[in-house]
Amino acid sequence: MGEDDIPPEVKAFLADHIESVLQLEVLLLLRSRAGEGWSADAVSREFRIDSAWTGGQLATLAGSGLLSHAPGGQFHYAPRSPALDQAVAATAEAYATRRVTLIGLIFSKPPSPLRSFADAFRIRKEPKHDG
Repeated sequence: MGEDDIPPEVKAFLADHIESVLQLEVLLLLRSRAGEGWSADAVSREFRIDSAWTGGQLATLAGSGLLSHAPGGQFHYAPRSPALDQAVAATAEAYATRRVTLIGLIFSKPPSPLRSFADAFRIRKEPKHDG
């Protein structure tokens, strides 16, 4: 059993929409409780992670058409199309049964071009030279 057993729609969904395992878990949490609104603070408490990071991930998922963002900072699971909802459902099923394989797919993704471009402008300390 390997990567070949993962449906193509799951592979495509991961490639197009998911940057990290934790981002996928955030999405799956909101999907599992689709009737609830979630703030960045509530999600960060659920996972015991930084709320600033969580807010950014929720905004990214909303921008990808996976969540809606209501006034007051509440996010809801709300895919923009039935096909996207089906892809998330297939991904959730695969993650429940083939977690290690999906994690491997996420980690094997090349970095996004935008992130690589942004990293090029990071300020780094120059190494000290003894002269």
